[in-house]
Amino acid sequence: MLVPEAPLDAYRTDLARDKSREDFGGADTVWLLTAHCLSRIARATATDLPVLGAQCAAALRDFAEPASGGNATPAAELEDILLVCEGMARLRTRAGADALTKGIRGMATRMADAGALSMAYTAVGFVRRVADNASDRERGLLTADQAMIARLLGDLEAAEELYRAVESIGERAADMTVVARAFIGRGVVDRVRGNYPRSRIFFERALELAETIQSRDLKRLAHQGLTICHAIGRNYDRGLQHGWATYELADGHLGREVEALTNLAQLSLDAGFPGAALRGYAAVLGRSPSPRVALSALGGAAIAAAQAREPAALARATAEIEARAAASAMPYENAQALYSLATAYAATGDRGRQDEYLARARKLAKARGFFELLHKTDPDVVAKVAMPPVSVPLTEPSRDVVASLTEIDVGEAAGLLALTPQA
Repeated sequence: MLVPEAPLDAYRTDLARDKSREDFGGADTVWLLTAHCLSRIARATATDLPVLGAQCAAALRDFAEPASGGNATPAAELEDILLVCEGMARLRTRAGADALTKGIRGMATRMADAGALSMAYTAVGFVRRVADNASDRERGLLTADQAMIARLLGDLEAAEELYRAVESIGERAADMTVVARAFIGRGVVDRVRGNYPRSRIFFERALELAETIQSRDLKRLAHQGLTICHAIGRNYDRGLQHGWATYELADGHLGREVEALTNLAQLSLDAGFPGAALRGYAAVLGRSPSPRVALSALGGAAIAAAQAREPAALARATAEIEARAAASAMPYENAQALYSLATAYAATGDRGRQDEYLARARKLAKARGFFELLHKTDPDVVAKVAMPPVSVPLTEPSRDVVASLTEIDVGEAAGLLALTPQA
């Protein structure tokens, strides 16, 4: 099972995981100092704890002050630094322990998003040792965060064990928020393992609890999990409804909207509604996603355009993929986008361009060892994937989702993909 490393060792582990980077975007010093303080506090005696906590709080508080010279602390860190300072100075109290857990949970989320997973796991692990005065709610959510990080690090056994601990905390405290978070986590672990029936059960239980306590964020996560489970099971009718609920619960958060719209576009494509899928992918592009997500969305848009008989949109998607792939340093995403173009041109019957893009995708996949993608470049496999599916019968709520996706505002992406104007 994973164990927290020494802070500097954890930092080195994270950098070694991605040899193309030298830091994590400006907050490295704050994160390292915070983790170092936590490691010292975790080893302190009860007698030394008040003095050491005050010293650590004073050292960290300097990073929350406006910089007179040098690099300023990223604004996203400031609120959590102050919470951590409060917590370290008052660790023996419930309020102090809760402040520390909240501050570290915020920091750890940004660490994980930046790829500093070992740092995040270490910081959360130390806080779990020292913040035993925290409320059940905060201890449960902190443990859930550590479970999520363990899953991202690939240790599913550790993640499941931690989520079971979260569930126990929530049940003992009769806290449905904590229990729902545990169910969502266990649903994700089962999904990663490929146990979709059990995964769906956990997400359904989480959704029931989330609706009882009216937590929009937990409802969004549960609907998102159910979207994927139903998509894998080819129950596109249910998947579309859960996908649209996920989108509505994003509450304007661009990253969450992009994720929900990507799932809705793919579901629409698989269900035989390429026109809606094309608008969905365009809506993703209109929200300025990361280069990685943009390449994937362009690949999906190319296939949808081919199946929807939108030649201008296909031509523009092709040009965008060519330009972006030539300038990017993302070999897997480049190979996947080229494969998508081969699939799109197979759908149009253009064998020459199909073979051209297949050869390029195959060459890149072979050079980089992308063996799953290499298998997909077999012409027979491509021909089967490219064949437009027959539209599946949908209930009225799902037809409404498809209609809403078809009419969704795509912003500047309408010009980018030369989309046919909506009536």
